[in-house]
Amino acid sequence: MEQFYLGADISKGYSDFILIDKHKQPVDGNFQLDDTVAGHVQLYEQLSRFFSEHPGAEIFAAVESTGGYENNWYSALLKFQGSLNVKTARLNPEGVYCNSKADLKRTITDKVSALSIAEYQISHPEKIIYQQEDSVIPE
Repeated sequence: MEQFYLGADISKGYSDFILIDKHKQPVDGNFQLDDTVAGHVQLYEQLSRFFSEHPGAEIFAAVESTGGYENNWYSALLKFQGSLNVKTARLNPEGVYCNSKADLKRTITDKVSALSIAEYQISHPEKIIYQQEDSVIPE
């Protein structure tokens, strides 16, 4: 099973995403979605398309704990698990920050943060607990 990693940098009202492969190479470019039902549906549709193009894929998705801004996206990703092969985790931002600092990343933007979150999953899988929930996205 081919593994991919989705990093989501959550802000108030929107999120930046990037999907990378196990070699930390972007599969597609960064994209930004609004934190609305429509935005969540767009993410589901994008991930569904990805799985139709990569039927044996498994996506490990992560968001940072950001004082609650991440809750909507985290819940949406958990719901996607009922129909998509997505594992979802909530990360301690300190770990992601220290990993980014160790990689000597000096520029911090939402896009760079999303990449750092995705890369952290590859670099430190032993520190991550992925949650499981079996449900489907509401129509």
